Amino acid sequence: MRMLVVISLLILAGCSSDSDVPKGIIGKDDMGKILWDLMQADQFSLQYMIKDSAKINVKKETIKLYQEVFQVHHVSKDEFQKSFQFYIAHPEITKVMFDSLSARANRQRGEVYRHTPKIKAK
Repeated sequence: MRMLVVISLLILAGCSSDSDVPKGIIGKDDMGKILWDLMQADQFSLQYMIKDSAKINVKKETIKLYQEVFQVHHVSKDEFQKSFQFYIAHPEITKVMFDSLSARANRQRGEVYRHTPKIKAK
């Protein structure tokens, strides 16, 4: 009986999905949220900070924004990098995550366009 339980556990462990995230890796949902916020920081940097590049060090300020994102999500840069490397090594998970981020961006873009006043041609 004991052998049957051990064999059953081994079979279940072997059948577990490759998309399972191991301990010590930021979960898929949280990683998606962090990536979203990092992309927003990049976008802000590209659209607004670059205009003041004569006054500020854009790269330094962008890194500060990244640090703020990590603080908001209660993760360190090292935790993020370790997790990011895991996800890059598992494209089946990363694809789903980036597809979700893309869908979110498209929804948000649609909302912006929906609320933008239309200019009538004369």
